[in-house]
Amino acid sequence: METFSFALSVTAPIFLTLLVGYGLARVGLLSESFVDDASRLVFLVTLPALLFFNIFGSDAQLGEELPLLAAGLIGTVLTVPLAWVVARPLEYGDRSAFIQGAFRGNLGIIGLAWAANAYGPAGLAQAALLMAVITIFYNVAAVALFAVYSQKAKFSWVKLARDVVTNPLILAIVLALVAKGVGLVLPQMIVQTGDYLASVTLPLALLCIGASLDLSMLRRSSFGAFAASGFKLLVVPVVLVAVGWAFGLDTQSMAILFLLAAAPTASASFIMARALGGNSQLAANIIALSTLFSIITASIGLALLKVYVP
Repeated sequence: METFSFALSVTAPIFLTLLVGYGLARVGLLSESFVDDASRLVFLVTLPALLFFNIFGSDAQLGEELPLLAAGLIGTVLTVPLAWVVARPLEYGDRSAFIQGAFRGNLGIIGLAWAANAYGPAGLAQAALLMAVITIFYNVAAVALFAVYSQKAKFSWVKLARDVVTNPLILAIVLALVAKGVGLVLPQMIVQTGDYLASVTLPLALLCIGASLDLSMLRRSSFGAFAASGFKLLVVPVVLVAVGWAFGLDTQSMAILFLLAAAPTASASFIMARALGGNSQLAANIIALSTLFSIITASIGLALLKVYVP
């Protein structure tokens, strides 16, 4: 019972904040324009500040986290061909949205929030490093998928490289590692300002995600949406935890790996599906379903992990 209480203390506050955002949007207190502006603010300013100052101020060292990063990347790479096999019975045009929804997790908000709840700033710093590595792969895999399955998408290595190197989240992590490496000392007023910006990130981002959810889509969800959500919430965590076990990760690193793997499908999968000619309705359904059920699967998985990987 104690282990499940710990798991709920990690996942439940995040889920409840999503529900608050959903409720506020339904009663008109969070408008669509506010959510759009706030989401852009989070992505461009406050989340990069959160990542930079947490990594810069933590004891996490890139060299010490290489086993975690390798396990996360290898495990994520393995899930893509598995998702491709599962997607084979679907219509050709639906496969790109299915595969991306099945492996691409919401690491930047829900994954980080779970890690911070479970292990504080140290866990957040570890999760941020892992997120950077996996996010680069997400971008490569997603663009390649839509280039294969969509007539609208044209693959471009130049555009892909530009998207990666200009991603504010990746830039913030790289700059933090460089600053730590050269021994940079920041004035206290800068650090305090960064902490102020960072402190609003996760609550604001979670409210925006909740406000953006359209639970009416659940009634129109197809077998493909349920299958992709099940793959994301069950198969992906199992694969990554198995790889983490093979790498001999310690308890905290294994839990961080699991929490990021157990995160629901990222909202970016819908944006890419709509922009690149995939089935955006299927992508939206996967996001709604996986977000709704992730509280159950992540809580049970974290409790089991705490029992069997003490």
